[in-house]
Amino acid sequence: MADEGLRFTHFYTANAICTPSRAALLTGRLPVRNGMFGTWNNSASNVMTQVLHADGVGALPHTETTLPELLSPIGYHSKIIGKWHLGIQEENWPLAHGFDEFYGTPMMHGPDEGNQTVFPDMQVINNTKVLGRLYKDLDIHNLNVDYIQAAVDYIKTRASSESPFFLYFAPDNTHIPLFTSANFAGVSRRGLYGDCVEELDWGVGQILAAIRSLAIENNTFVFFSSDNGPDRRLDLCKSLPGVACDPTRGGSAGPLRGGKSTTWEGGVREPGIAWWPGTVAGMENGVAKVTTQLASTMDLYATIAEISGAKLPAGVVYDGVSLMPVLKGEMSQRDSLFHWRGNKLMAVRHNQFKAHYYTEGEYEWNSPALKKQDPPLLFDISQDPAERFPLKASDNRHKNYTNILNTLDKVAKQHLSGIVMGEEQMNMCDKSVSLWKPDLPVPPSKPYNCCQDPCSSW
Repeated sequence: MADEGLRFTHFYTANAICTPSRAALLTGRLPVRNGMFGTWNNSASNVMTQVLHADGVGALPHTETTLPELLSPIGYHSKIIGKWHLGIQEENWPLAHGFDEFYGTPMMHGPDEGNQTVFPDMQVINNTKVLGRLYKDLDIHNLNVDYIQAAVDYIKTRASSESPFFLYFAPDNTHIPLFTSANFAGVSRRGLYGDCVEELDWGVGQILAAIRSLAIENNTFVFFSSDNGPDRRLDLCKSLPGVACDPTRGGSAGPLRGGKSTTWEGGVREPGIAWWPGTVAGMENGVAKVTTQLASTMDLYATIAEISGAKLPAGVVYDGVSLMPVLKGEMSQRDSLFHWRGNKLMAVRHNQFKAHYYTEGEYEWNSPALKKQDPPLLFDISQDPAERFPLKASDNRHKNYTNILNTLDKVAKQHLSGIVMGEEQMNMCDKSVSLWKPDLPVPPSKPYNCCQDPCSSW
């Protein structure tokens, strides 16, 4: 994909963890606007609910217009394959949000406590039919291979119908607990995590090969990215029966600081590759095409709207811009990015500079608590992508330090002045709403705050 398309080296997710990140991708709006965020509890530990739990009551509001709902009026058929994680109960599954087909899990494939009275093993769903539970009825090791084959089959079916389609392919790997099929076990020197990446890479190749075999590549836009930075804990999978685990062989953000759940570069800066033969120019003279322009997963919403000719709903504030100018080799419409965690604006990127107003550690893994930075930590990302050396008024690297910080403060304040927060969806839990049916007894309803102090979030 990278050789034949355009690789973004400053591509960012809208949030550093899965539920809010996916909500932003599908709506083109920050989680703080669409409601898929938690609130900091201001307790001694100062933590929050980061994702929808297995007994999470909330869901993506039906007032939001998702990508399939945007595309459906102009004839697009849509399918999601893999992890949904935007609503646990059936009335909040993908078919209730515009998708025509769904094959995957309402949440994720773990963690499982190995005790069905705590939380049930996750169900695999075909549209609304329960196919079985992972670990109990279905072999998890073949899950992603099944997803890949389902994606290839869907593309072939829709191509034969000669009608436009939208496929949201969201496989579980490389989320913990790690697993891979027999064909990829032990093929990587990076251990089990590397095996998972090899299988995912093969799967992407299968999808692109299917598109080419149908001769629809010049009329098909494909984008590859991730919902957040690497999770480097990986010790949770020790509790899962039959699934191998090595906490030293998880993901890596390379030279970037931090990982999943942080607004350091390692938590929010992601792979980004656009592939569209005939429209997106690929390698020239042996050199792959790369852009350093800022881009976000939320930009895909506006990009797909422009490509398809779909009309954006009136009166809705969107946080993305179309990437079509960048794909054509022109300048982007974006010069800023706003990094939220829950209901706090943590950091702002404007051009080459980034200011951290709050920082925190990695996803409860050897992590320091939320910390307000006063003055903000200021970095020149073009010179210091690892965020190791904050700029200071006393050094000589940028003599206009005060002006730079004032500019970022102004950008942050202007952004905050336009924020109307959605109704928060992730703080309340109730074990009775988890996926007990059809084979397990439903416990009595007892609502509680998901993130009581101490908080344990996944």
